[in-house]
Amino acid sequence: MKTLEVSVEVSARHVHLSQEDIERLFGKGYELKVKKDIAGGFVAEERVTLAGPKSTMERVAILGPARKETQIELAATDARKLGVDAPVRLSGHLEETPGIRIIAENGNEANPDHGCIVAQRHVHLTLDDAKALGVEQNQIIELKIDTGMNRALNFGDVVVRIEADDDTSVVHLDTDEGNAACTGGWCKGICIAG
Repeated sequence: MKTLEVSVEVSARHVHLSQEDIERLFGKGYELKVKKDIAGGFVAEERVTLAGPKSTMERVAILGPARKETQIELAATDARKLGVDAPVRLSGHLEETPGIRIIAENGNEANPDHGCIVAQRHVHLTLDDAKALGVEQNQIIELKIDTGMNRALNFGDVVVRIEADDDTSVVHLDTDEGNAACTGGWCKGICIAG
């Protein structure tokens, strides 16, 4: 059995918009404004409201740049509150997922007919860390988090994402998982393979 210590980041609900939906919401030729750079992109200044069958959620973050398809990433509790039956999926695996109304502050709407998911927990590994852990792309591993309160927590079904461009290895959990495991939204974990 091999292990590797990694940082754990908690990702709150957010949307990735296609250019077509960006223009539906904000106008023809519109480009999202960068508020903060993050790995692989940026957090936009703009915010949207998600409107589901049961309720709405306001001021939801948009992550850029534009994607091929609009993707709405929710925690399971978010999906229940909105009334959306969002399946657990890896990013980009949007077939047979529900859609939702997305509303900009100006009142414009985008209504993708699919795209809502609960993101599968995953770890982004550098090439060197993947080699050290002895894992391959899309392999399933475990994650152990010591919460520091005598309440260690193990997560199964963590998908390996090997990223040639990454210089740091990091696990991404949603807010439900993060609230269960991490204090303050950030912690360390041990990836376990084999």
